[in-house]
Amino acid sequence: MSRNKWVSFQVIVLVLLVGFFLGGGVASVLYAQESGGRASEAQQQPALPNGTGLNAVTLAGALDTNFVTRVFDQAGPAVVYITTQKRGFDLGLRPAVQEGVGSGFVVDPDGYILTNAHVVLGADTITVVLANDKEFSASVVGSDISTDLALIKIDPGAEKLPIAKLGDSGSLRIGDWVIAIGNPYGFDRTVTFGVVSSNERTIRAADQRTIPDVIQTDAAINPGNSGGPLLNATGEVVGITSVILSQSGGSEGIGLAIPINTAKDIMGDLIKYGRVLRPWLGVEVDPRVAWYRLPVKKGLLVSAVYKDSPAAAAGLLPPVSNRAQSTYKLYIITAADDKPVADYGSLLDIVRAKPVDGTVKLTVSVVENGNVTEESKTVQLAALPPEAPITGVI
Repeated sequence: MSRNKWVSFQVIVLVLLVGFFLGGGVASVLYAQESGGRASEAQQQPALPNGTGLNAVTLAGALDTNFVTRVFDQAGPAVVYITTQKRGFDLGLRPAVQEGVGSGFVVDPDGYILTNAHVVLGADTITVVLANDKEFSASVVGSDISTDLALIKIDPGAEKLPIAKLGDSGSLRIGDWVIAIGNPYGFDRTVTFGVVSSNERTIRAADQRTIPDVIQTDAAINPGNSGGPLLNATGEVVGITSVILSQSGGSEGIGLAIPINTAKDIMGDLIKYGRVLRPWLGVEVDPRVAWYRLPVKKGLLVSAVYKDSPAAAAGLLPPVSNRAQSTYKLYIITAADDKPVADYGSLLDIVRAKPVDGTVKLTVSVVENGNVTEESKTVQLAALPPEAPITGVI
């Protein structure tokens, strides 16, 4: 190649390289301006430093991605580590102590701590470890199996307790950021974050009552997180982590939290009465109506009626039979407030949603010696007595 051609070739290459870098620089500036414009519409973000290229490191530094740290610094000191001990028996029926771990958070400077009912259920001893590693013995102030919530208390003495700020779970939207703080597998003060996947789930409590408006999140939740706070991006508690849906036993991206508004509704009762005042009928029911080959195919057979209960006052009776005379009389509840009931939970939900002194209209099929008559009974409800069984009774 001649010298002139070689020089021309070098000039062409140089021009192409200059054009390439200039084009790339223009593209980078346009991208930065576009990004900055979108961010400013949503929220004010600091501009990128002059002369800094746009890459993952500088972008993360420029945008406000450190809200998780900020929330942890704000709310983390109020989160506690709960350990429990329960006397029981091992597989060989030898006396043994069962240990459990969970989480909770301080809601009052006097030492009240909110957690899950299943964390402290049946515990003989409860120990609370604060964020500063100080340990306190705790006692159960009140618990409510119907919402899986419990309030425990420590005596802080001169200790000034940090308090978690309670938010409004009703304001949550799908896609909102949420942060979970807890003690999964005993690893204390673990932080995970994700989004609100849904805020309209329902789950069944241990007594089969439906818990509505449960928050679903993909923030990692594992055994030991139970009772810990689920926080929004401003550090307010919006839920109490309670349940994981998992085939492996660990987090699979589906965690559930009881809404904080539910807790706010019942904490007064827990402090005042040690339980939540809820109405009852005073019956035990059997849903296997079809199995008994009765003339009524759907409904709830009244299998037991508690003495002096609202159901007893309304004239409901358990099965009555006279084998010698081959006679019998059964009461089958088929509807409550004109809503069909075919399982325990459906009737329980209707009754428990009433005020303590409310009424419920029951549609009852009375089966007597093969004949069926329909009755309507208006039952005056009363407060569930503290000595009543936790489960199995409506």
